[in-house]
Amino acid sequence: MTYPFKFTNIEQPSLELGRLREWGGMAARQVRATPGKHNGGTAPEHRLIFYLTPDVQTECASEGLRQRRISAPYDFDLVPAGASGFWEDYTACDMVAVRLNRSLLASTAEALALPGGRAELTPRLGARDPLVEHVLRALAAELEAPAPAGRIYADSLAVALSTRLLQNFAALGAGGVGGRQTLSKPQVRRVVEFVEANLDGELTLEQVAEVAGMSIPHLTTLFRRTMGQSVHAYVMERRVQRARTLLLGRRMTIAEVALETGFAHQSHLARWMRRLLGVTPSEILRA
Repeated sequence: MTYPFKFTNIEQPSLELGRLREWGGMAARQVRATPGKHNGGTAPEHRLIFYLTPDVQTECASEGLRQRRISAPYDFDLVPAGASGFWEDYTACDMVAVRLNRSLLASTAEALALPGGRAELTPRLGARDPLVEHVLRALAAELEAPAPAGRIYADSLAVALSTRLLQNFAALGAGGVGGRQTLSKPQVRRVVEFVEANLDGELTLEQVAEVAGMSIPHLTTLFRRTMGQSVHAYVMERRVQRARTLLLGRRMTIAEVALETGFAHQSHLARWMRRLLGVTPSEILRA
C-alpha cells in the first residue's frame, strides 16, 4: 500500500505551548507543533491529542499500534496513562492536548458501575467520536476565552469526556483465572499489521484469530476487552480512515477508493463513511 506523501527527518522539532487551563482532574492546553518527530514518552495521566489543522500528514504510534494518515480537525489520538507514544507531522499543526487524571476515570467508572468499579483505556489512533468532539470544541472555546468558566461547567465537561471514553474506548476488567486477561502487545501488533496489510481484501475472523494464535471465540472476547470494540468495528473504522486518506490525496475516483479499501462498491463506502465520519466521499472531495 502506498501513501500520497512521504515523511522527512527534520532536526529539532519544537512544541509551542499556548494557554493552559486546569480544572481538578482535567487539564487542556493549546499546542503548535513544528514538522518533525515528537516523542511523547510516558505520563501518569491519560492523554488525548486533538488535531485542529486540516489535512495534516502524520505518522503516530502507541503500544504496538502504528498508523499513517491524513488527519482532519478533531481527529484524536488516545495514549493511556503509563503508555508511550510518538507522532511525526509533515507540516506544522495546531492541537489541543488534554490530560485526565486516573482518579477521575476511576471515580467515573465506579459511578457507572463498571465491573469491579475499574476500567482501563486502550490506545487509539486517529479516532473520531461526535460526543468527544463536542466536549473538545467546548474546551477549545474555553482556551480562547479571556477568563476561565465556572468550575461546575468544567467539571461537567470532564465527567462527560470521562464517561464517553469509558463507554467507547475502555478495556473492561474480567474476573476468573488470570484476572484481567487481554491481548499481549505482540499479539496486538501482529493483528494490527495484518489488518492494515489486508484492508483491500476479504478479511475473516479465522484469519485474524490465526494471526493472534488463538481460537475465534477467544479472539473476539480479548480483542473487545483490549481495543474497546469488536474486530468488525475496528476493521470498518480502519477502512473508512484509509478511504478518507486516499480521497484527500485526490489521485483516485470514489469507486477506485472503495475497491482499494475493501468495500463492495461505492455506495457501501458512502454508507459506512457517513456512519463513522458524518460525511460522504463526495463531500470530502468537495471540501
